[in-house]
Amino acid sequence: MLSVTIPSITDNMSNILDFYLKTVSIHKKSYSTEVYRIRSLNNGLGTFLFNEILPIHIISYRDNRLTTPHPHDSTRTLSGATVKLELMLLSHIFNTAISEWGMDILKNPVLKIRKPKVNPGRARRLTQQEEKALLRAAFKHQNIEFYAIITLALETAMRQGEILALLWENINWDKRTVFLPITKNGDHREVPLSRAAFTILRTYLTPRQTGKIFNYTSAGIKSTWRDFINSLGIENFHFHDLRHCAISSLLERGLNSIEVATISGHKSMSMLKRYAHIQSYKLVDKLDPKPKGRKTRALLKEHFQPYPAIITRLSKKITIDFPDFIDISTTGRDENKVIKEAQAFLLKKIVNMLCEGHTPPLPSPINLLNVRNRKKTEIKYISPI
Repeated sequence: MLSVTIPSITDNMSNILDFYLKTVSIHKKSYSTEVYRIRSLNNGLGTFLFNEILPIHIISYRDNRLTTPHPHDSTRTLSGATVKLELMLLSHIFNTAISEWGMDILKNPVLKIRKPKVNPGRARRLTQQEEKALLRAAFKHQNIEFYAIITLALETAMRQGEILALLWENINWDKRTVFLPITKNGDHREVPLSRAAFTILRTYLTPRQTGKIFNYTSAGIKSTWRDFINSLGIENFHFHDLRHCAISSLLERGLNSIEVATISGHKSMSMLKRYAHIQSYKLVDKLDPKPKGRKTRALLKEHFQPYPAIITRLSKKITIDFPDFIDISTTGRDENKVIKEAQAFLLKKIVNMLCEGHTPPLPSPINLLNVRNRKKTEIKYISPI
């Protein structure tokens, strides 16, 4: 039987923190994060004796941390949320010592002090134009896995870690679902795959019987994402914000809160609400729904609008791309033939989307398109019919 020497109530806080890290934190999924939080606690409180720490010491630690420069941005200080999480960890350390380590004569000095205010949760969501630009650029990325990861994040609301941990053997091709045996909250869940997510896995990647689907590591995707988003000029947008976009989109598609929580893995409606940033204009049609059965030619014609096309002329070759459809591109020497071919591809794409129950995107305004080499490119509208 393994013997464990529990620290004394008169030990330095540094010894207490080290013991907690090795016996409690080590069993948590948040272990790597707690290592950094305990390091901060040790820097501020490590020299005090455990039983001599008073609320005034915790207040001093709190105020000092709130004025500490952010490690990745010296223009701002640590957030209230960061400091609050450190204090919550410190409180749990005291409670653990009292309830499990036999130090019941202690009092938790963290309980009565004022906790930092936490700023409202992020509400950043991609605009329609930003989402088109992001997917278009990701589709052209040298590693197709990167495009697949972004698409899955937008279509399934899975977390980055859940996507990177996906295994081929956990995909049910018949039911069109993927099973997640381990998630952030400790529960397993089964995530339904939209048609776009299913196509990504089935067509763009190479399915295997077993093994990891993606080769990216957490550090690798973080580095790639940072360079990628900066190159697009999309500001203040994190990878985790894709989860906000996905959850909001699911609600806008008509799924109820219970159905969305089943997909996203949220255990409470309050947490789900923090991720939902529904765009008001998308609710207009629900206020005045169109009568069922009125599928007139006029309504159908709305879906066959002209779309902006980027025409690039290089080395006697002409290439046509549609910013609103990342998978349509035609190349040739005869401009008329290339335009007709692009028109045919555009028509086929729109018809396929309608047959599958999807609404084609609205054409992007030309003035919002970012074309770097204006001398060799031209933007014009091309109609599918």
